Amino acid sequence: MNLRPVLLVSVLIALAPVADADSFKPPPMRDGLWESHTQRSVDGKVVTDMTAKLCQSNALTQSMQAQSDAFRKQNGCTNTVTRPAPGTYLDEGRCAKGSNAGVIVSTRITYQGDVASHLEMRSSKDKPGTVMTVDSKYLGSCPAGMKPGDMVMPDGKKVSGGT
Repeated sequence: MNLRPVLLVSVLIALAPVADADSFKPPPMRDGLWESHTQRSVDGKVVTDMTAKLCQSNALTQSMQAQSDAFRKQNGCTNTVTRPAPGTYLDEGRCAKGSNAGVIVSTRITYQGDVASHLEMRSSKDKPGTVMTVDSKYLGSCPAGMKPGDMVMPDGKKVSGGT
């Protein structure tokens, strides 16, 4: 199984803003090496459980945000972002077009300063549905030989993906 697309989606969701609303500005996250543990469950059964590392930068976050904004625009997505508690954002979104047309996605992200985040995303497409959680934490500076966008997969293999 190719885990890179699952991880990229997880990182995109966890480190990029969840909505394109001009008023929503998530807290800035530190540049450097991040470790993310992703678990995805379908119908209550875990189908993905992995931990990987990503060399992160502000430029990479901006690039991922631009990709997210383009996807939302292309698929006619609308989002409502609320802040039910300090450091916590809830995004309720629905797309009018594409493979997820009509699906309601609820994403809750809780930031712990600029060094950690917890994301939980639920989709109404499936019953009882798909749930993805991503726990990310800052580890420090990116090691020599890693540039923003590079990932270390669960098997230790480095995958280049810089901006």
